[in-house]
Amino acid sequence: MDEDTLDAVLDATQDLLDRLRELNGFDPDDLASIIFTTTADLRSTFPARAARRLGWTQVPMMCAHEIDAPSAVMRCVRVLIHWNTDTPNGQVRHAYLRNSRLLRPDWAIPPLGGAAGHITAPERPELEAQQAVTDGSVSPPVAPPAEFAAVQQAPPAVAAVAPQVVEIAPIAILGELGTYSHEAACGAFGADTAVAPSGTFRHAFDAVHDGRARAALIPVENSTAGSIHEVYDLLLGRDLRILAEVVLPVHHALMARPGTTLAEVRTVLSHPQGLSQCGGWIAKHGWAPRAAADTASAARLVAASDEPGVAAIGSRLAADLNGLTVLARDIQDVSENFTRFLLLVPPHTAGPGRVAPGFAPAPGQGGAAGIPARPSDRPIKTSIIFATRHVAGDLYGCLAEFAVRELNLTKIESRPDRRTPWHYLFYLDFEGDVADQKVAQTLRSVERHASFLRVLGSYPSRLLT
Repeated sequence: MDEDTLDAVLDATQDLLDRLRELNGFDPDDLASIIFTTTADLRSTFPARAARRLGWTQVPMMCAHEIDAPSAVMRCVRVLIHWNTDTPNGQVRHAYLRNSRLLRPDWAIPPLGGAAGHITAPERPELEAQQAVTDGSVSPPVAPPAEFAAVQQAPPAVAAVAPQVVEIAPIAILGELGTYSHEAACGAFGADTAVAPSGTFRHAFDAVHDGRARAALIPVENSTAGSIHEVYDLLLGRDLRILAEVVLPVHHALMARPGTTLAEVRTVLSHPQGLSQCGGWIAKHGWAPRAAADTASAARLVAASDEPGVAAIGSRLAADLNGLTVLARDIQDVSENFTRFLLLVPPHTAGPGRVAPGFAPAPGQGGAAGIPARPSDRPIKTSIIFATRHVAGDLYGCLAEFAVRELNLTKIESRPDRRTPWHYLFYLDFEGDVADQKVAQTLRSVERHASFLRVLGSYPSRLLT
């Protein structure tokens, strides 16, 4: 083991179990029992959890500490599997996953086809090459078969990268100029940011996919109305990545043509969500609600209408753009009303060290452990989509990977898998960056349980004021 932590013990043990199964092709149902032992210096016990994470729930297991012996190799996890099989003994494969030279100092490093050929370790080809040099042999070492391939190791630390601000304009937004999507774009990236109005969510996604926009700023969730399911479905169907998150406080304003007073209002236009979020205010005044395509078009219709006593509910930006007078501010029923927006870009635009304008680190602000710093009002988030087999315990197995590593989940959403009736896809947000080794290990472990996994991005979040 490289370190004495629960994460390291579980990951290494799971790698060893995967390796043994890969080499021998056994079925867990054919296993009589498994014994796990850890050296006395390891405080992170119960490595059998790694087998449970693999779904080996019917195999009896025992965990034990080894005796503390002088000069013993420390930080070791060992696995002994009792296998009911008629496989010839010479064909049973054993494995030494890491630091095999320390674990087996008695090795004479025989050739692969020799007596010890049934013992495998990633270091074997390297050791044989070293032995050939020591012996002065000019013959090249025997090429190892596929089963001697090294087990995947943890990714190296990401080198420090100067943040690269990417061009995101024009930004596709939902609806006309003056919508809350437009207000969020102006608030996050500047009032002069070029935007491309889109009639539907699909049109906004397609604008980025087709190159008519460099990015899209899409609402995905409101704190009072909940998730926007169409957006989740499009995140699966369109290959875009999340570069940033913008959280907009929603301040609904009542607006009308200049000269109209509050007492004269009889009819109110807005998007159905705007009408719903201000339902108490509307009912209190006895107004008749009327739905519009979005809050900006409601403001435009009021500005062009000759109907007396008509008003709109929307953003102050919509009032300014349409020459309307604001009659009342903050009329929403719930004062703590926020909408989450995702800044979506093509895959080639996202990547390590790439940030949206206004999200670059302040001068002198560096990242920890070689990871580029990304400013945030909250911890860096990662969003993924995954699916599991229709097997009891698979979802638990995926979520347990986050629990054992103490990664905080901020949201989980399920959507039907349209390809298979009664199967579901899970959308998960959690605090952490894929550039962090712990997060990378978690996702590799989740992938062992999942039938499908896609990382939508690791990104900073900004709360607008």
